Amino acid sequence: MKHQLTRRKMIRTSSLIIGGVCLCNAVPGEEAEKSTCCFTPTLDEESYSIGPDRILIDLTKAEPLKESGCAAQVVNRDENVQIIIVKTGETTYAALSRLCTHGGQGIFYNSKQNILQCGNYNHSIFDLDGQVVKGPAPRPLQKYETKLEGNKLIVLLNQDE
Repeated sequence: MKHQLTRRKMIRTSSLIIGGVCLCNAVPGEEAEKSTCCFTPTLDEESYSIGPDRILIDLTKAEPLKESGCAAQVVNRDENVQIIIVKTGETTYAALSRLCTHGGQGIFYNSKQNILQCGNYNHSIFDLDGQVVKGPAPRPLQKYETKLEGNKLIVLLNQDE
């Protein structure tokens, strides 16, 4: 029996293959921490401490946050903390949830476009205030207040302060 590849079959098969490649965060576990578009390093545990209402980051030890336009993430699943921090200026920072409001996948900082981007297929995009620029995310990212005290960056986890 001769198999004939029709145009329809070729397009459908190609779409499935491409879709499978783009689903970079559909796989749970360690593979879900990677993105095909950008990379946001995780801060070393010795550079920060987590309290009941704040994260205290020692900027002298937080190498990824040395320069403006750079970002890092604090991920501590035991403390239920998953935050992305972007150094937006010489002394200014943005701190937001690093979980997309669409499917809970990791958010990464795209320094070339100065945006936060979901690592999942269809890439929701957020501005540095957490507002949705492009869906399918249904709502903004949670934003956290930051305070700079000398070489320490404080990220307030409770929004009541």
